Amino acid sequence: MEARARAAFVALILALTLAAVSTASASLPRGKPYAPGQGRAFHGVSDTGDTADLFAFADQVGAHPAVLQDFFHWRVPLTTGALYRWGATDTRGVLSLSTASGSGEEMITPQQIAEGRDDRYVLRLARTIAETGQTVYIRLMPEMNGHWNAYSAFDSDGSARHGGHSARWYKRAWRRFTLLIRGGPRKRINERLVRMGMPRILRARSQSDPVYAGGPEGIPLPVPAQLPQPRVALMWVPQSFGSPNIAGNQPDDYWPGGSYVDWVGIDIYSKFAGAFDRGVAFFRRYDRWPFVIGEYGPWDNDHGGAFTGRLLRWAEAHNRVKMAIYYRGVDTQNSYNLQFYPGAQRALRNHMRKRRWLEYAPGVRALADPPPPARVAPSAPPGPRRGSG
Repeated sequence: MEARARAAFVALILALTLAAVSTASASLPRGKPYAPGQGRAFHGVSDTGDTADLFAFADQVGAHPAVLQDFFHWRVPLTTGALYRWGATDTRGVLSLSTASGSGEEMITPQQIAEGRDDRYVLRLARTIAETGQTVYIRLMPEMNGHWNAYSAFDSDGSARHGGHSARWYKRAWRRFTLLIRGGPRKRINERLVRMGMPRILRARSQSDPVYAGGPEGIPLPVPAQLPQPRVALMWVPQSFGSPNIAGNQPDDYWPGGSYVDWVGIDIYSKFAGAFDRGVAFFRRYDRWPFVIGEYGPWDNDHGGAFTGRLLRWAEAHNRVKMAIYYRGVDTQNSYNLQFYPGAQRALRNHMRKRRWLEYAPGVRALADPPPPARVAPSAPPGPRRGSG
């Protein structure tokens, strides 16, 4: 009797273990930051559409940039140039993704994203990244509390922006995007979406909806039971205070939840150096995530390099700062570019000599370069820059 009881107990434990393994294997993937190790950080630059410009920037600062940031808007595929340039320059990609073009034309609202009105774009993005083996940091709808961005909840005068642009819709759009881009079991993603009050992938009526088999509508590709799981990390990068600086337009109002974020960061320029202290306070408040300076630069007054030196010294003194990206626009002759700020250039050259800044991310030089596309021009960020911090 005792032997039978022991056997039954062992069988029960085995069954529970197998069930736990089965459940774990079908669970949703957790986010990963793909950040450099202790005491190291990536430095990068914005893309111009010409790979030669990255190497020219490397000559300016005396070091190869580890990451290259492209500004794309919704519905633009990475195969229009970004993947090729990341491969050709041996950089990891940073995709700054807006819902509006550089001309300001809005392609999709946060509400429409949350409601699954264009899941195909996110699914295609995930599949493309997974196929290349590239690691991509997605700076999704950044500076969301800046009124110049189409996805902000407020206009410049402080009035609420209606039509699906509230902070609530922003957060729901972010969560949906994250679930789809990270991939995993389609069934589990759908269950999570339904629990959050959002439609299933492709607004399907059931888990076995024929829409998943592909067809004439949209891109006629199937949505597999197991979605690709690309090496992506989500970067949440608000301003450290709102513009307009009112209640309801602060970073916390757009926070999508820790499980949907892999990095936290801010943008800061010499023109708005007075916001530095606010940025430091923001850094301390969101202390569980690696930190990125998504955009920085000496624009439009750091000719002596004081701001640039101060910012990089601060970054080097805080191990949690794992990435900083110099913003120069999409050409090499505008007022953001380094050659117009000789002191800032000297400061950058001095700091890039330090061990802290890695010139290459692990594995990038081993990846095959994608073929060059017919068109390689990147998108410009929407509208003029009016604030930072």
